[in-house]
Order: sequence, then C-alpha cells, then structure tokens
Amino acid sequence: MRLFQAFTSRLSALTVDRRRSLRQLIQSRKSELRLAAIFLVLIFLPSGLLGYLSWRAIKNEKLLSEQKIIESYRQFVRLAAHEIDNELETMQARLQASVEKALERLGPQPAVEQLDSLIKAEPLIFSCALLTGPGQIAYPPEQNLKHESLSVHPEQSEAIAREYDLYNEWAARGEELEYRVNDLDGALAIYRQILRETSSPQLHAMAYSLIGRAQTKKADWEAALQAYETLLHNYPEARDLKKMYLRFLAQYQIAVCLDNLNRHQKAVEALLRMSKDLLERSDTINRLQYSHFGEWIETLTPRVLSAPKLSKPEYYREQFQSLAEQSKKHISEKYFVQLFDHELRELVIKRKPYRPLIRYFSGQADDEPFLLGYLPMPDQSGSLISGLLGFQVNLTRLREIIFPAILRHLKTSEDVVLAILDNNGDYVIGTTRPHAAPVATLALDSPFKFWQVGVFLDNDEPATTPTDFRAILRLWLISLLLFSIFCGAYIFIRYARHQAHLSALKSTFVSRVSHELRTPLTSIKMLAEHLDMQLRQTASSPEQDFRARTQQYLSVISRESDRLGRLIENILDFSKIERGMKQYTFEYEMPAVVLQKAIDSFRPHAEAQGFLIKTKIDGALPELLLDADGITQALLNLLSNAVKYSEKEKVIEVRAFRDRDHVCIEVEDHGIGISAAQISSIFDEFYRVDQKLNSRRQGGVGLGLTLVQHIVQAHEGTIKVRSAEGKGSTFIITLPIPADDGVTATESTEIANQKKNQPVESIA
Repeated sequence: MRLFQAFTSRLSALTVDRRRSLRQLIQSRKSELRLAAIFLVLIFLPSGLLGYLSWRAIKNEKLLSEQKIIESYRQFVRLAAHEIDNELETMQARLQASVEKALERLGPQPAVEQLDSLIKAEPLIFSCALLTGPGQIAYPPEQNLKHESLSVHPEQSEAIAREYDLYNEWAARGEELEYRVNDLDGALAIYRQILRETSSPQLHAMAYSLIGRAQTKKADWEAALQAYETLLHNYPEARDLKKMYLRFLAQYQIAVCLDNLNRHQKAVEALLRMSKDLLERSDTINRLQYSHFGEWIETLTPRVLSAPKLSKPEYYREQFQSLAEQSKKHISEKYFVQLFDHELRELVIKRKPYRPLIRYFSGQADDEPFLLGYLPMPDQSGSLISGLLGFQVNLTRLREIIFPAILRHLKTSEDVVLAILDNNGDYVIGTTRPHAAPVATLALDSPFKFWQVGVFLDNDEPATTPTDFRAILRLWLISLLLFSIFCGAYIFIRYARHQAHLSALKSTFVSRVSHELRTPLTSIKMLAEHLDMQLRQTASSPEQDFRARTQQYLSVISRESDRLGRLIENILDFSKIERGMKQYTFEYEMPAVVLQKAIDSFRPHAEAQGFLIKTKIDGALPELLLDADGITQALLNLLSNAVKYSEKEKVIEVRAFRDRDHVCIEVEDHGIGISAAQISSIFDEFYRVDQKLNSRRQGGVGLGLTLVQHIVQAHEGTIKVRSAEGKGSTFIITLPIPADDGVTATESTEIANQKKNQPVESIA
C-alpha cells in the first residue's frame, strides 16, 4: 500500500514537472517568436527598404541627369522661339507699312485695280477685303454688295451700336418670358417689338428666328412656317451673332413645320433643297457647322421619308444618299470676308476706339490654320472704328520662304533637329523631317500661336551623364536617417494610439454619464410641471401660504432642471464633437430674428436672478447661411456665462450689426472679467476661469465656450474676447455674409435707413 502511494506520488510529481517544462517551453517559443518578429520588423524589413530606396536613388539620379539635358533643350527651344518671334515681328512691321501705304493710295473711292495690285505687290497677302461698314463690302466685287464711301458718319456707328444694345435687351426679356415663365405670347410680343424698333437686316433676321421658335413651342405650325419663310426669303445671307447661317435653320424648321402639318411631300422637298443648298454653300462655313447642319438633315430624313402618303420615296432616298456621299467644298474667300464683317460688327457694337495698328486673329478651317489681319479705318470724327481693310496672310509663302531662312540662322548641333509644328504636333517645315517625338516644344507668340517650335534628336534617347556615386552615398545616409525616423515614428504612433484610446474613453464616459442623467432630470421636470398644474387648479384653497411656497419651490425645481438640461446638452454636444458626429443644418435665416428669439427664451432666467438684458440688434441685417439652433446655443452659453460671472452690476448688453462683409454679434457683461494670462485658455475644453472648489459660481464643466468656438468655426466665423479684470468682458462673434449678397457696407447703411425695420433697441 505504501509502495503504491509512493509510486502515485512520484507519478504526480513527474506530471507536474512535465507540465512545468511544457509551460516553460511554450514561453520560450513565445519569446523566440517575439524576437523573430522584432528582427523582422526592425532589421529585415528596414534593410529591404534601404535596398529599395538605394535602387530608386540610382534610378532617380539617372532621371535627374536626363531632366537636366531636357531642360537644356527647353532653354534652346526658348531661344529659337524668341528668334523666330523677332523675325515675325519684323515681318509684321513691314506688312503694316505696306498696308498703310496701300490704304493711303486708295482714297475715298477705292478702285478694284488698286486692291488687286496690293495683293500682287505684297507676297505675304493672299487675298484682301475692304469693308466700309457692317455689311458694306466694297471689295472683292464678286460679293455683289453696293460700294460705299470709306468715310462713315459717326452717327451711323452710334446708331448701329444702339440697335444692337436694344436687341440684346429685348431678346433677353423675351427669353426670360419664354424659358422661365413659359409666357410664349408675351415673348412673341417682345420679339415683334424688335422688328419695329430696329432697322438692321441682321437683327430682323434674328428676330424672325426667335418668333418662329416661340411659335413652334406653341405648336402654331402655320405661323411658325410663315416666320421662317419670311426669314429665308427676305434675309438669305443673314447670320446670327455666333456666325451661324440662319438660312439653314430656316430651311430645316420649314421642313419640320410642313411635316407637322401633314404636308409630307412639301416637307421632303424642303429638306432636299436644304441638303443641296448646304452642299452648294459649304465653302462659306467651316467643317464644324457643316457637320452640325448635316446631322439635322440625317435626323429628320427617316421621319419624312416614312410618311405613308409620300410619293416616290425611293427617288428621294436616292437623292439624299447621293448628296450625303459628296464632299464638302474647300473654304472660299467669301468665308473670310464674312469673318471680317463679323469682326467689324463687334468693333462697331462695342464702340472700339480707332488705333492705326494691324490686328490679327486666327482659326482653323478644313483642318488647316488660317491667319487674318486687318487695319481699322476711322469714322468722320476719327475717334471710332467704322470700317477695315482686311487681308489673309499667305501661310504657305511664310512657311516656304521665311521659316527656312530663320532656321538656317540658328546654330544647332548635328544631333539636334529644329522644326515648326502645328497644334496637333504634326510637321510643318524645318531643316529635316524628324522621325521621333519632340524633346521640347514651345508655342510662338500671338498671332502665330497655332504654330510651335519643336526640338528633335536623331537618336531615340538623350545622352546621360555618368552616375555620381557620391550622390548615392548621400542617399544611403538619407536612408539610414529615414530608418531612424521610422523608429521614432513607431514610438510616436504607440504614444498617439494610447492618447487616442484615453480620449475615446473620456468621450465614452461623458456620453454615458450624460445619458444616465437625462432620464431622472426628465422625470423631475415632468413631475414639477404636473404639480405646478395641480396647484394652479386648486388656487381657491385656504392654504394660500403653503401653496405659494410650494409654487416657489416647484419654480426653482423647474428652473434648475432647465439649467441642468442645458449642461447635459453641452456635454452631449461635446461628446459628438469629440467623436466627429456633430452635424449642423445650414439654412438662410434672418440673424436678427434668431438672436431675438434666443434672448427672449433666456430673459426669464436672467430676470429671476435680478439681471437686466439690453439689446441693440440691427433689423436690416442680411440673411446668413447658418444653423439657427447652433447660433441660439452659442448665444445662450455666452449669456449664461455673463450671469454666472457677474456680481455687482447685473447688466448684460447684446449688440448685432453689420461690419462690411461680416455680421458682428457682441455680448458684454460687467462682471469679474478675465485676466490677460487666462484669455488664451478660456476656449479650451474643461477650462473654467474660477477653478476654486469653494467658489460661489459653481456649475458647469468648462465646455460652454468650447462649444461656442466650435459652432462659430463651423459657420466659418471667428470669436474674440475683450476683457479687463474686475471690469467685465465682451465676446465678439463675427459671421461672414454670403458672397452673392452683393451689397457693400455703404449700400447696406443706405438700405437700412430706407427700411421700416429700423435697428431694434430694447431694455428688459
């Protein structure tokens, strides 16, 4: 028996030892794993990172060398562009002198032969046009417009400008009625007024297009058809202010009106005439406009061809197909003459002063750039522009003669090719056609911005300089420093996470305590109000003194419940701010109304403690984008502090006024004030001016001003304080007025004086 007990005891000891050994083994393995993790995190990974950074350092050094070489090429292209711009300026000066001399020889009645000789004498002028006024084309003669004198009376330019101003005014009013109010009859009346008030054919044509549009919206197809037919018949060459042909718009809308009137045969014929006319006049519009009108035709064609009573639909389908297969004509001289006419109209309408200098403008037509120049001509007074002598610069001549000469004067190395490119980067002219992408490019100065200078290399990649190994060593040192920074960052992150955890605990604690306090306070307030109601119902009872005291006590309970409720709301708001969950609802509000409501709600509490609240609120304050509850809470917190920290002089003043583009709200008390050392800390959380436990001003946890600051900052405003110890404090809230308010400080004062709602001054 003893032997068995000894054996059992020994076996138990062995079992305990094995368990202890196993536990030590597990702890040892955990320690080894911990050391392995430390090695991995602090040694292996940083070493790998250092290797990667070293490799990147070598690559960056190579890229830096390449960038230096490319920058040298960019400097070279800047010098080349500067040289070319100087040559082009010289060319422009010579061209200006030639045009001015030609204009002097023309006289008041120019001859066609004189302008033809100008084109022949100046190789850089491809064609020219002479306009003596808007729509008055004296050259070229094939435009079939009347010849006019070069001298235009100033009143004529003024009349044109007045008519265009009048058109813009009436058109804007009509479109307001047409689009926003949907008053089509009123819009039509205004559009017809344009016909009576103006004499310009272009303005009449645009007015008819507006009339037709409004009648189309009314589904008055007969009236719309008549308006568009009048436009097409009386003003076939008119364009709108955006240089769009109105004849194509009229033809398309005529086809639409006929289709809606079930005149399908005439509709398809009108659409076919538009297709032929568009192709015939395609040399007078650019490719974008041609495609735009072509899409209109393609959209309407299937509809008109599907009419059930249409005769010979296959014939019309073949006609449309044949027209669609034909190509657009190249831009003709008439297109450029119309551009000059549009430019002249703009100059006359805007009353541009006359300056005897050539002006240029460029564009793209048929995928080719063009450059137009014109010399303005004065009216009889010599102060305003009334006409112009325009010309098209021969870009082909410029490319073939001038640019090669310029490029030959520039010194380049054998490995560098210099060329002129267009906006798309395509080769225009140069010493040799390059085969690779440009290393650097730079656009020429105005008016030749549609061209750019490009530098190319014969080989694919720029040469690079040998790698600077000293720079690599420096990068290694930087990598080691970065490793040290990472270690410090690790320690800092641990500390920051710890602090964040403590902060989260604090926020959670505040939230829980606040919610725990809310329920009993709600019960207290409910019972106090219930007892108050019952006592009021038993007012005829003989125990008047008892009821009076009870009434007083219940009033105190209710008031203190309100005070504690505000305290809890402050704590809850602070908790939301700490967790990033505080949200505001911004709406346009009258600040005077919001402030007055907040003061009225606080006034009973202040009067119960013997305080007098004076207000001076400007009733003409503009609307602000604000959260009314937030601003109310901020003002109540300031008023509560004023009551809490005032002893002898119990007067509080609230002022609100406009200061330029801000609204200022001031709350002034005559209490204990704040020392200069404490002013910088009063907005910190949980900070109170009087921290003594035996202070008579107990209550609050130091969150009131913190919440006020957060609310004001959420409104993009500022809060400041002026205070003198023993004399009181003034808190100043500044809120921005929205940018679209559009009223200056001076205007605001004038408006305020005119309004009946004058600044409100009251004493309670």
